[in-house]
Amino acid sequence: MTVAKHVFFLGLGGIGMSALARHLHSLGHVVGGYDLTPSPLLDRLKAEGIWVGHSDAPDDLPPWAQHKELTLVWTPAVPADFRLKRHFEFRGIQALKRAELLGAITRDRPTLAVAGTHGKTTTSSWLADMLMAHPEGCHAFLGGIDATTGTNLLTRPGAAWHIVEADEFDRSFHQLHPTHAAVTNLDPDHLDVYGTEEAFREAFHTFGSQVTQTLIVPHDLPWPSQKSLERFAVVDLGEDVPEGVDHLATLSPETREVAFELHRNDPEKTCSFKAAPALAGRHNTANALVAAALASHGHVGAYVLAQRVAHFGGVKRRMEVHLDTPEATYIDDYAHHPSELDALLSAVRSRWPDRHVTMVFQPHLYSRTRDFGAEFAQVLGQVDRLFLLPIYPAREAPIPGVDAQWLFDNISSPDKHLVASDSIFTSLKACPVDVLVTAGAGDIDRLVPKALQHMRDRRK
Repeated sequence: MTVAKHVFFLGLGGIGMSALARHLHSLGHVVGGYDLTPSPLLDRLKAEGIWVGHSDAPDDLPPWAQHKELTLVWTPAVPADFRLKRHFEFRGIQALKRAELLGAITRDRPTLAVAGTHGKTTTSSWLADMLMAHPEGCHAFLGGIDATTGTNLLTRPGAAWHIVEADEFDRSFHQLHPTHAAVTNLDPDHLDVYGTEEAFREAFHTFGSQVTQTLIVPHDLPWPSQKSLERFAVVDLGEDVPEGVDHLATLSPETREVAFELHRNDPEKTCSFKAAPALAGRHNTANALVAAALASHGHVGAYVLAQRVAHFGGVKRRMEVHLDTPEATYIDDYAHHPSELDALLSAVRSRWPDRHVTMVFQPHLYSRTRDFGAEFAQVLGQVDRLFLLPIYPAREAPIPGVDAQWLFDNISSPDKHLVASDSIFTSLKACPVDVLVTAGAGDIDRLVPKALQHMRDRRK
C-alpha cells in the first residue's frame, strides 16, 4: 500500500488521526484535514505546518487537496454520507481507514503493541517513555497527549521500534501484525460493534494470532494455545504467586516501592528491579509491569526500566492531577467504562484516604450506558457525592428509554445530582468540595480549566 505525497484527514482532531498526520508531515508529506470543532490540539497542528479546516464545503479545500495523487484518511466516526467524504469518493480518491494507515506504516517493521479494554494509552505511553530513554529511541503513536512532551507522537530519526495502541473498536487492531504485544485485560465493551461478549473475545484472539513473536496476557485470562505466550501478575507481598507467571510485580504494605521481576522462567533473560511507580493505583502498577515486559523485549535494561517506572510523567486525562493540596485536590480522568471508574476510584481513595470525594461523570454512548447500566450504577453509588451529566452521544442516535435520568434513577446514593454541563459550577459552589474528580470520554475535558479554577478559588 502506497501513501500519496498529499494526504487529507477527515476527523483530523482525533487523537489517533493527529498522531498519524504528524508522522506523515515529519516524513515530508503535504498534510491537512477537516474537523468540525476547533481545539488546542488542532491549533498545535496548525503551528506545526499542517493545514486545518472546519468547513465541509469542497470549495474551501486547500489547492493541493485538488491534486489527483492524494490519499484520504478517515475514521468510522465520520458518517458515510458526509459531504467531503462523498466529494473525494466521486473524484476516485484512494480512501483508507485510520487503522489501515497505521497497519501500513508498521507492517514488516519491529512493532510493540498494547491491546486491552483498559490501560492501552497509559501502558503504551509508559512503554514509549522507556524506549525513548534508550539510545535507539522509537516511533510511538499514542492515544493520548504525553504530559511531559505535550504531543501524541514520539519519534527519533533512525529508530527501529514502532509503538502502537491496538484499538479494538471496529476491529481496528486486525490491521496490525506486531512483533510483540500485550493484552492488558479483557472486559467486554463496544457491544454495539460486536453484538456478543463471545465475539468480542474472539476478536482479541484473532489479534493475538497475528503477533509474530511474543504475546503477554494476564495470568488468569483464558487464551487459546499460542506459540509464545507469556503471563503477568500483580500480587501482594506474602501472597502465593500464580503458576506459570513470567512477569511479576509484588506490592508491599510498608512502602510504595514495588518489586518487579521479568522473564522469571528464563534464566538467560531474567531481569529484576525495585521502583515506586509514578502513577498511583494497583491498575497502574499492572500497566507499568506490562510496559516494562514489552520494553525488555525491545532490549531496554533494568536500570532504565526502574528509572522510567518511577519518573514517568503520565498522560493527559489519565488520572491527571491538576491540583493537590490539603484543602483542595482536583483529578481529571478519561474513565468511561465501569471497570475504569472502579480502578480510578480505588486509586483516588488509596492516594487520598479519609477524604471526601466528589465526582462529576459524563456517560459516553447510549449503547455503553445501556449495556453496563447495572455496573455503572454500582460503582457510581460508591462515590461520596455524584454529579451526573447527560450522556455524550458521539456517533450514536438516542436509544429510547436510555438517558442520564434512567441511569440516575438506578444509582443508590444519598448524595447524587443530575445536572447539565452549563450549570455544573453553580451546583458545585453550593456544596463543600474536598477532592474533585471529573471523568468521561466525551467533551467533559472542556470543563477542566473552569474546574481547576473553581478548586483553586476554594483555597482562598
